[in-house]
Amino acid sequence: MKFEVEFTTRAVKDLKGFSLQAQGTILEESLILESAPFPHKKRIKKIQGIKFPCYRLRIDLENDSVRLFYGIDKDIIYVLRIVSKKDADKIIKSIRKMDFPPNQ
Repeated sequence: MKFEVEFTTRAVKDLKGFSLQAQGTILEESLILESAPFPHKKRIKKIQGIKFPCYRLRIDLENDSVRLFYGIDKDIIYVLRIVSKKDADKIIKSIRKMDFPPNQ
């Protein structure tokens, strides 16, 4: 099954906060989700304690580690947030309060 990846407005703002090189890497890695969005190996993990199916993709950059949070609704993957590893715990708390699927 092939999924469609959509970025929320907030995720696009997050993405713009990274360098152009990092943006390219993040976008390339997000394409992996179209064919394999579910937990495998150590890069994708399911986030516990959230009402909707929510996952985290780890993306390692040269000088940072980024977390891409996404939710799945039918055949659409909504990229919710893209943050540095150090901000990930704070973002999980905000995702718990989020409406899903998100309003674009």
